[in-house]
Parts: sequence; structure tokens; C-alpha cells
Amino acid sequence: MIIFEPHLSGVSGDMLLGALVDLGADFSLLERFVSVKNVKGLSGLEIKKEKLKKKGISATRIEIILDEQARTRHGHEMFEILDHASEAVSASSWAQQKAKEAILCLLEAEANVHGENAKEVHLHETGSFDTILDCLGYFMLLESLGEKEILSTPICVGSGVVNTCHGLLPVPVPAVTAMACSKGIPIVGSKVEEELATPTGVALLAVSAVFCKALPSIVPLKVGYGAGSKNLEVSNVLRATVVSEESVEETILIETTLDDITGEEIGYAISKLQETSKEVHLLQGLGKKNRPVFVLRLLVDLKELDMAIKALFEHTTTIGVRYWPVSRAKMERAVEAIPYGDGFVRVKVSRHGDLQKEKIEFNDLMDDKGDQ
Repeated sequence: MIIFEPHLSGVSGDMLLGALVDLGADFSLLERFVSVKNVKGLSGLEIKKEKLKKKGISATRIEIILDEQARTRHGHEMFEILDHASEAVSASSWAQQKAKEAILCLLEAEANVHGENAKEVHLHETGSFDTILDCLGYFMLLESLGEKEILSTPICVGSGVVNTCHGLLPVPVPAVTAMACSKGIPIVGSKVEEELATPTGVALLAVSAVFCKALPSIVPLKVGYGAGSKNLEVSNVLRATVVSEESVEETILIETTLDDITGEEIGYAISKLQETSKEVHLLQGLGKKNRPVFVLRLLVDLKELDMAIKALFEHTTTIGVRYWPVSRAKMERAVEAIPYGDGFVRVKVSRHGDLQKEKIEFNDLMDDKGDQ
């Protein structure tokens, strides 16, 4: 798992590429894009990798130098170029499909802003070939690291105004705001009067990351920094940390009260909710006007929150739920086999420090007739 931290200096496509290369991703994958030919308006491409310091922090800077006449393209042209580039650089079908999702996210945001169709909307600043390279290259680098699960802290967007082909626009630019609305992306402002979050960088995190309000409890394994092109009063770098997946457990407790559901309905609902929940608990209590009620509680992973809430609305009579983050402490667990009779039984061994508990799996002690 990789955690990106754009909550201070924002995010851009080249910062994401730099952070992944700094983590050890294969830079030669990006160099493959030099061989992409027959793209209308693109005459030349050079990709540079540089180690530099930003406010004392050593980071990797990826610079894409284009000789490109056509920097504005329609949505359907972006997909055509992506397919062509994917074949030229031998991208996997996974990387190609995820890059399409990122570009579609960009197109839908622009279409929302301009009131147009996503495939026909005219991209200006994000219509350049480097958008294709950023999107496809990002997923190729993730794949080279063997990492596809991503977390991200909220995105710092900066403040002030930025000069675009449409004139002066407020920061964040409308496309970034549109993506934040449609994808539920948490954003934060800054005293730095610069555009810190580019539409491409936001789109890439929108389709690949689960957002958390703050850095969770983690065991970091490796850290990389991707440098931005600007010199700011803050260190303009994006930190990426590879973490032990067992160390990250962002859990959410969801609760709702039901006073108008039958026993049959609640039984069916629980069976469906167990599909996406770590735990499902049903309690009884008294509600409004001393009516008997069910209190339904779910414990879910952060990434399953939206799915669990949807399932509650779909399979129960509730019209509102409460939820909040919770911390869990758990013993390390392993299943071991020990001789028993003519075979073996499974024993669940739980450890925490110098404490240890053992429990034999009940089914392994039962014969075919259900006798012990």
C-alpha cells in the first residue's frame, strides 16, 4: 500500500511520477513514451529525471519537454491517443483502463463546468500529450512497484487566482472543484497564493485513492518524494510512503436505529450487510415514545464506507445513519495445524507481546454426524 500526502504542497501529474520513481519505480517505463509516433501535433518528446532539493528535502523531479503544436484536444481524441500510446509503450490492460478512468474524470469535470458532452468537450491546458503520459505512466509505475492500493490525505489546492485560456480563474480552478464534488474528494486551502493542485493530479488520485482525513497509524517501509516545478515558501514536494498493509486499519463504526422493520427483513439485511462489513451487531432498545427498536451497528473498512451506507439504505427501512472513525487493538492471529486422532485439527493462535491464546476450530472436533 502507498500513502500520498498532498495536504501541504498539493499534487500534480509530474509530482506523482517523481514520487513513484523516488520510491524505486522503473523510470525506463516513462522513457518508452519517447518512441510514441504519429500523434497529431506532437513533433518531439524528451523526459528527464533529476535529483534536487526543495527546502532541504531531496526529491526526484520528472520533467516532460514537448515539441507540440496541438495542445488542445476533444475528449474522443484523448481516448484515441491513449489507445495508440498504450500499444506503443506496451502498457498492460489494467494500466490502460485506469488511465482511461482518469481521463474520463477530467473530461466529465470539464463538461460539467462548460455544460457540454464529455467526449466532445474541448480540453485546453489538460489537452496536451503530457496528460496522456502522466495518466498512463502513473499506473505503469504503480504496477512496476507491485502496488495498486492507494490512500491519500486531503488535497491542498492553494489560493488566489490563476491565468488560463479562459482568463483569470479562482484557485481551485472549476475543474478541480467539479471533481471534488463528484468524487467526494476532501480539499483544503492554503496561504500560499498559487495553484497547488492541477486537474490531472487530482484526477489521478480521484480514481486510484481512498481518502483519509489524516495520516493513519502506519508502519512505514519506504519513503519517496516527488518534486514540483514551483519554488514556494513551503517545500514543494509530494511524499509517498510504502507501508505495511497490516499496519493500516482505518475502521468506521456505522449505526442506525430501526423501529419499522420485521424480523424477516432484519435477518435478510444482516446477511447482505455481512458481505461488506468486518462485524455486524444487532441490539435491542427503546426509542421514541418508548417503542421497541433495533440498533444496527456495522464495523467497516474506510474504503467500504460508501458501499455499506448504500447497502443500509437499500436493505433496511432506515433513512439516515450515523458514523465515526474508531480505533481497534487486536492480537496477531495465525492458524496452526496440530495432530489429533488420525488427522489434524486447526488451532487459532493469538499473540500480543508475551500473551498467547489458543482455540481449536470447533468444526474440526465434530465428526460427520455432528458428534464430538
